[in-house]
Amino acid sequence: MSGTMYTSRLNVAVPESLMVKANHLSVAIGEAAGDFYSFTNANWTDSEGNLYAVMSTQVTPLLFQYAGSPLEHRDFAPDDWSLQLATEAQMAVSIWFGPTEQQPEVPQADTSLILGVVGDNPLAVLSAMGLTRVPDVL
Repeated sequence: MSGTMYTSRLNVAVPESLMVKANHLSVAIGEAAGDFYSFTNANWTDSEGNLYAVMSTQVTPLLFQYAGSPLEHRDFAPDDWSLQLATEAQMAVSIWFGPTEQQPEVPQADTSLILGVVGDNPLAVLSAMGLTRVPDVL
């Protein structure tokens, strides 16, 4: 799809304890009220058994700018949306754009962070973050 404004794939891991706040942040930096429901199932786990909600989505370069800028009320925000919770989530965001001298490897998922990793292969990125899918129980 040439000419699309969505130029990067962002893979996000949100610890279970930060899911509510992350959904508030999703509205603040997202495009629609439905972003309030971005993180609903914590069905990925790290080696210590901590649970995470994950998503992988195409994003515009502006998302990275918004993620680090002061947040504002969005006209489409649901009635129970909170700028305070969105701001608290924003403080927990860490985005890895690729290898650097200081951080050559994909960071591991962390229960204190909303971790975003730019990468085109979501399953490989989640694995590199140290996450595995929780098996479905019948």
